[in-house]
Amino acid sequence: MISARIAFNVHSPINYPLHNPQLQIFPPPFFRFAPAKPFPDRLRGIQILFCAENQFDSPCGDDSSNRKIAAPPGCNSVKAATWVGVATLTSKILGLLREVTMASVFGVGPVVSAFKYAWVLPGFSSSLLGGVNGPIHIIMATTLSKLPKERGKKLFLHLTTIMFLIGGVAGALVYIFPELILRIYAPGLWILVEGKIIREMAMDQLKIMAPCIVLAGPVGLGFGYMSAEGNNALPSISPAFSSSLLIVGCLIHTFSRRLNAPSIGGKIVAVAVSLGLFLQWIIQATVLRTEWSSIFLDSLSNIVKSRDVCEFFSLLLPATVSSGLAQIASFTDLCFASLIPGAAAGLSYAYLMVMAPLGALSSIIVLPLVATFSKQTSSWDNLVDNLERALLLSMVLLLPIFSVMRILAEPIIHVLFQRFAFDSSASALVSDVFLAYSLGAPFFITKDVLVAAFYALGDGKGPFLVSAGAVALNAFLDWLSVSRFNLGAKGLALSTSFTAAASTFILFHLLKRKLPGIANYTDIFYPTTLLLFCCLISNLATSATYKLMCQLLSSSTFFSRHHLMKALVTASIAGCLGIVSFFVPVIVLHLSGFKIVRDLYKMLIQQQSLRPMAKSHTL
Repeated sequence: MISARIAFNVHSPINYPLHNPQLQIFPPPFFRFAPAKPFPDRLRGIQILFCAENQFDSPCGDDSSNRKIAAPPGCNSVKAATWVGVATLTSKILGLLREVTMASVFGVGPVVSAFKYAWVLPGFSSSLLGGVNGPIHIIMATTLSKLPKERGKKLFLHLTTIMFLIGGVAGALVYIFPELILRIYAPGLWILVEGKIIREMAMDQLKIMAPCIVLAGPVGLGFGYMSAEGNNALPSISPAFSSSLLIVGCLIHTFSRRLNAPSIGGKIVAVAVSLGLFLQWIIQATVLRTEWSSIFLDSLSNIVKSRDVCEFFSLLLPATVSSGLAQIASFTDLCFASLIPGAAAGLSYAYLMVMAPLGALSSIIVLPLVATFSKQTSSWDNLVDNLERALLLSMVLLLPIFSVMRILAEPIIHVLFQRFAFDSSASALVSDVFLAYSLGAPFFITKDVLVAAFYALGDGKGPFLVSAGAVALNAFLDWLSVSRFNLGAKGLALSTSFTAAASTFILFHLLKRKLPGIANYTDIFYPTTLLLFCCLISNLATSATYKLMCQLLSSSTFFSRHHLMKALVTASIAGCLGIVSFFVPVIVLHLSGFKIVRDLYKMLIQQQSLRPMAKSHTL
């Protein structure tokens, strides 16, 4: 048997109310399989950190006592990291362009709303479970790095057979019962006047995307196999296939008069997504044609009895349960959003704007700190000191960004989305929802830092229970905001932000009991007050600069004709001055000194240099 303690940090609706799995700007749920005593020739305990920004490196060395997924030293490491970085950046850019294209073509109308509801199960399968950096991908890569090549190949074939069978049954059920499935998490589509159009399109899209459920498992296994072999470029670029085909589908819908009906547009979007995943599978089958040639040759009874297969699923099932808990959180938001016209699409676009900076900061700060915290558990003073520095750095970097974005929400949305079908009313909806989400942004990343400290102390029960409670709290607040206070989509976003804040305070209180040396609430009063004051200064400076720039550029003939360019220039200048104005009080009043930020920066750089590519995946 596998001896492993399992610690979960599920990003519940406080982090993923209407998660867009394909783009994955913000990291997916964290899972950690803590070190355990090894058994000869058996799978060992695994420490895994799921993150959308991380890539797997090829295993180096052959010492089974200290296996790591790490890039080989030398020029090959730099070359591999470069290719993976380029591929990842390309996927992110195409993912953002995909969202902008969909917003331009369909706005927040029934096509996008239907797609958000229809994509829940296919998205959970193809992105969270079988996608890049999903549980199947990561566990497969880490498992294969511990096994001999032939044994690993045999495990890959057995698991692929099982995943095809499971996916086939699940896909068939989804195809046969799309209406029953939608009724579970989108009951409002049977209540709203325009709900009939949305649910009919959603059912058609769900049936078209049922093959995504069939192929999700095999594709995830293929990515894991390639990562274990050192081929990280293809898994990194893979999300770009679906994004590219979806963009092409939107363009076909736009320029083809015969295909310009909304119902046809919804089917084109679903077909593009399914073809994108099918293309990934075809490319995998071509690259791994030698391994795929022997599939289905072994009997099912022998496959089920395989020791390696059983051990693989003993690791996969807890991760799937954790991902499923996060998906339940998404179900609650979708359930109440279905009662509000355009809410699903509006929440999705607003959440994308919030998660873009949060994802980058989480990857830069939280991810490297997990391993750093783990190494400092023997010295609680160092752990407490670095934890406080990490929290301070997170706030110093995050607050100026969102202080500026809160003031410039409308021009930013205008530049990114407002064109063609995405009109001013859609911009107003997304802007209101974004402002509500931004209130919880500081708590999103603070929660991640606190959970990293829990993991370093070997405690996963606390974060898991807090996340489970957050799911229930978010559902209750969603009900209050929609049914009692009639706050609409903004109420759902406020529920998410409030739940994030409550979870953060609970985690901080629990951590204080584990780390007595951590700062008390009174100790953080001064820096918190100072940061809020800096936010106020930044807000005033941004608002004044934006109004002044609008007046100055209004007299220009060029900017009077090009409104989009005017919005871009004014928002850029006002944003830059707003961020600068945030740091002026920090420097003048000496917020704990810049030595803290500089020391933590050096610590992060040192941590990155020790693990050249994505380095939190320790076996």
